[in-house]
Amino acid sequence: MSKYLDWQFRFTTWLTLAVALVCLVCAYVLPDSFGDKNSPIETVQMVIVAIGLYVTCTAKDRKVLYVFASLCLFFILAREVNYGRTLIIFADPENANKFPKWKDMEYGWVAHLCVGLYMVWLLVYFIWRKVWKEVWEVLRTCRIPISELLLAAIGLLAGVFSESLHNCLLEELGEVIMYVGAICILYLYSRNKVTRV
Repeated sequence: MSKYLDWQFRFTTWLTLAVALVCLVCAYVLPDSFGDKNSPIETVQMVIVAIGLYVTCTAKDRKVLYVFASLCLFFILAREVNYGRTLIIFADPENANKFPKWKDMEYGWVAHLCVGLYMVWLLVYFIWRKVWKEVWEVLRTCRIPISELLLAAIGLLAGVFSESLHNCLLEELGEVIMYVGAICILYLYSRNKVTRV
């Protein structure tokens, strides 16, 4: 089984664990307003995803795979600001998380069209450039970094669970952990740190 799984504690593991512990502390000491849209936590998330973009854009091999990963990360980056909506439109003064919906805006349909076209482009690129072959090659030749994967999964589950409780602060902190774990995995794969021996 060790042929497929990597249990090593690398600096990426310690980094993800440190971020998880900081997020745990933040969940107890930060006010709920830090979970609002355009809050410092969302800014941190965007910085983390931007670092992921740097990681994928500077990968030395498997260019097709990492171009696709870059396109996906750009989509996530855009999603974090609701495709620009939370940057160019003011929130309701009574509720920092309440923004006008695209469907209620005069040219909101353009945003939906652009997002739809981008998602179609991702699918076309995945098929046209045979990205699945690159994914299979990574899975065939690289081990799975379990520690980073588990921490990212914990962040994801914490975010989903917190969303069901309508706790925006915990949801955003869970996303931070998930993003850091995922970017660390991308780093390990793109720098050939988990190649099978």
